Amino acid sequence: MLLIQRERKTLIQINRMNYNTDLIKISKAYYNRGLERALLSDLSGAAEYLKKSLIYDKYRTDARNLLGLIFYEMGETADALVQWVISMNLQPEDNIADSYLDEIQRKAGALSEASSLVKRFNQALNIAQNGGEDFAIVELGDITKRKPNYVKAQLLLAILYMQAGEHIKAGRALMQILDIDKNHPQATFLMEEVKKATGKAEVERAKLENAYKHRELEDDDVIIPKTKTQSNLDRVVIYIVSGVIIGLLSFYILILPSVRRAYNTALNESIISNSQELSDVNASYSKLSSEYSELEKNYNDVSQKLDAYEKQNLAFTSAYEKLNKIISDYSAGNYEAAASEYLEIDRSVITSEPLLGQLKEVDRVMLNDGFKTVLELGTAQWNGGNKEQAEHYYRVALSIKADDPEAMFLLARLLQSQDRTTEANEIFDRIVGEHPDSPYAQRSIDARGY
Repeated sequence: MLLIQRERKTLIQINRMNYNTDLIKISKAYYNRGLERALLSDLSGAAEYLKKSLIYDKYRTDARNLLGLIFYEMGETADALVQWVISMNLQPEDNIADSYLDEIQRKAGALSEASSLVKRFNQALNIAQNGGEDFAIVELGDITKRKPNYVKAQLLLAILYMQAGEHIKAGRALMQILDIDKNHPQATFLMEEVKKATGKAEVERAKLENAYKHRELEDDDVIIPKTKTQSNLDRVVIYIVSGVIIGLLSFYILILPSVRRAYNTALNESIISNSQELSDVNASYSKLSSEYSELEKNYNDVSQKLDAYEKQNLAFTSAYEKLNKIISDYSAGNYEAAASEYLEIDRSVITSEPLLGQLKEVDRVMLNDGFKTVLELGTAQWNGGNKEQAEHYYRVALSIKADDPEAMFLLARLLQSQDRTTEANEIFDRIVGEHPDSPYAQRSIDARGY
């Protein structure tokens, strides 16, 4: 009994391996088709094949990387990032997706600009749906000028132009799409409508007809008729009828009986063989049905785990963008925005090595250079007589490092200079109580006067 169970378990494992191998082969075939379509600039077709490839094998990183490139080429930066980040988590080493992510990160403000364009596109779409087509056209025109490969924006712009009767402008927008994705289904369909509206479709049809039209006969052409041999009609009819009668008699007397015997013998053998095959098929079907149910259950379990994994990676992508936004705002001199975004970081979702390394860099910039820069801006404003702005910068600095005695002392002295004694004394007391070993403790005692 134990031996039978062991053999059955081995058979199930073999069948499962064969099943997984078949899925991988199907996934690879779809990937190869997607690669072929991508090389022919058929990005929409390539994307469909690559998505099917990932349905059969979600761990195929080459398909994810190529799908990300297609999204990026069509202006969908966020979708591209999702695919590359998932790819990096599935294959951290020797993955070309790493270079794609580095390239985007090196472009100053690339993520911010992409996010801004997506928001503007959504606003333009909403405006167009609510009767503001003219304003939507202006907005989409600016978006496509900034990002000509943004396929969704070009397509919506073409539709609005067509509704406004400006088919030539619509054709230009559609040509931008077809230059990127030559078989884009919506763009191809709309281009045919544009050609009909502008008369170009009729011109192309006439050219096609002229290319394949047969040459008409001219006046001096001569038709040479074929010669016919006259025969005796009655004699021909007699020969034909006689041949038919003789053929029928030969068939019924000599051929038909042997054909019937051979047919009956073959039919009986076929019935016996089919019955045996049907019995074998039923047995095999029952066995395979049971094994397939178990494999399907395992497959569903794996799919659920991978779906949860993808949701986790969406959180990863969001954190990745926020950290980049902090560095971008700080580099652009938007210190207040950088400080506000820094305080909103959800550190509980930052667990992977790439994000932890990036968070460490953000902490270094904000807690050192960023903090000092904001503090110096406050002092410069104070020296320039702008106490209100100085107070603002000191409080921004304290939002980055809430317990820094120097920032606390400067804010207290500023409040004291504005006769806001009660607020200043509270801060002096905190410095003395919380930082007794700091040089600012004695200075606070002197400033407070006790």
